[in-house]
Amino acid sequence: MAEIRVPVLLATSNGVGMGHLTRQVTVALAGADRLDVTLLSLSAALPTVARAAGDGRLPGADRMRFEYCPSRTSPWQGAGAAKVAWRTHWDPYLADRLVALVAETGARVVAFDGVVPYAGLLRARQALPRTAFVWVRRGMWRPGVGAAWLARAAHFDAVVEPGDVGGAADTGPTAGLPGVVRTAPISLTSVLPALPRAEARERLGLDPARPALLLAPGSGAYADVSTLLRTVVRHVRDAAPDWQVAVTRQAIARHAADVTDGPDGTDGSLVVLRDVYPLAPLLGAFDAAVGAAGYNAVHEHVSVGLPTLLVPSTGHETDDQVARSHGVADLGAALVATDGAGLRTGLDRLLDPGVRAEVRAACADLPPADGAREVADLLARLGADRPAVDRPAPAGPPAWRRPALAAAGARRGVPLVTEEHHPVGPEQPVEHLLAGASPEYRARRRAAARWLYR
Repeated sequence: MAEIRVPVLLATSNGVGMGHLTRQVTVALAGADRLDVTLLSLSAALPTVARAAGDGRLPGADRMRFEYCPSRTSPWQGAGAAKVAWRTHWDPYLADRLVALVAETGARVVAFDGVVPYAGLLRARQALPRTAFVWVRRGMWRPGVGAAWLARAAHFDAVVEPGDVGGAADTGPTAGLPGVVRTAPISLTSVLPALPRAEARERLGLDPARPALLLAPGSGAYADVSTLLRTVVRHVRDAAPDWQVAVTRQAIARHAADVTDGPDGTDGSLVVLRDVYPLAPLLGAFDAAVGAAGYNAVHEHVSVGLPTLLVPSTGHETDDQVARSHGVADLGAALVATDGAGLRTGLDRLLDPGVRAEVRAACADLPPADGAREVADLLARLGADRPAVDRPAPAGPPAWRRPALAAAGARRGVPLVTEEHHPVGPEQPVEHLLAGASPEYRARRRAAARWLYR
């Protein structure tokens, strides 16, 4: 009997890290036997994920297809009238992209992982009444934010909230909301097998004979993390000189600190992990970790029992990393530091083998973070009896706005139209096409590009 997989479109917001993307990749891998996945992302990190899928670093992702869509705040939006025009017309453009891609792929379900259900997403929902729409949004929102965004839940067939190991500390607006499908936590560790310690260390370029600390400061989008980086490297060098430190440097990270400058990076104690993705199967290489308290990193670390000192970011608009950190620490599954003195004290505790053993034991008592399988099951059920859609007419911008858009578009220049996953930069607009797209889809995309960029 032929294998039947439900076509689904997984979409993500741009975000400030790789959290949305990684959760959707995890769902795709968990449902590989029953979902035919196309992933559309507004994140500039999509090329990193696509390359990992192509070269085997994401086993099972070889059947996934990827397409990049510029976000409302893309680097080539320009300034002045050009910026106003881009942001005015971006939602109709997003709606057109989504509708066209659903028609091209035959997707029965659109699942969006992000904080804000964009107006363009809701327009696509209206244009595709027979297609199921799902909003996947993590909890732990900061108190007092996002009421208008949460009200948009009524537009979706289902709202999914992945579990959070620190969820007992959640006092934000999503806590206890009715009508939400709550699952176990989602972690890439549930679908990617861990590499043996020796092999993981060899891949990362670590000394096999020395203890290793992972320093993962996150994207650094909202705060200067140079103090964190330098404090950790210097403290470990002074207190435990036999340890080596490996610091992550993602291509999309915005922090400017480079701890390889100066004496900190010249004594062999520091290894820089540049754009390593996915890191989850390699976590067995480390004896301890220090890093931000984003959803994905927390759940990957506790899932493999990696003793971690959480240093929560406080600048995110919705993500309450402070609450998550304390919720995890209350379970004994991590340490937490929220200021400079706490960071040094926390490092001393983290370097204590007895404390690390206690943290590992607490992590072992936690339930598995396999919520991605629950989400994949839900998508398969929702899409099982849905019909494929016809190719609707392009939405396009309101006719009276087109002259302003055309004038502003001239300032942005001619877009690069490509099926290749080039790094996304500020130099030139990118119109990325699904590999092997049909002539009809290409024609529709050309039409949209004409009114957006001309």
